[in-house]
Amino acid sequence: MEREFITPEGLFEPMGWSHAIKVDKTIYLAGMVGFDEQRNIVAGGFEAQTIKTFENIKLTLEAAGASLKDVVKLTVYVTDMDNIIKFREIRGRFFSPPMPASTGVEVSKLILPELLVEIEAIAVVGK
Repeated sequence: MEREFITPEGLFEPMGWSHAIKVDKTIYLAGMVGFDEQRNIVAGGFEAQTIKTFENIKLTLEAAGASLKDVVKLTVYVTDMDNIIKFREIRGRFFSPPMPASTGVEVSKLILPELLVEIEAIAVVGK
């Protein structure tokens, strides 16, 4: 079983982890957050962080030879479940039916206190 470690150009440098690992036809993305290329949290609160997180997921998938259409599972961590309706609306800008399987979890905090959302993804390419 061959493993390919994915480090996309234009994405912040990981610190002790891989952005994604491709094993056969499956791509496992680490939890993505709303960091810009310099590892700064994007301004604009939950909506801006969520949009940037999905853009980072898209960039990572493209580096692995995949797209958002290949995503089969999302795991979403939010620090305030009151944002889940807004999350769903933003997710709908990036995905169209049939939607990937999705799990939402409220957490007390993420790796930095200013982060409001983190998203993991699994994608499968090919048949």
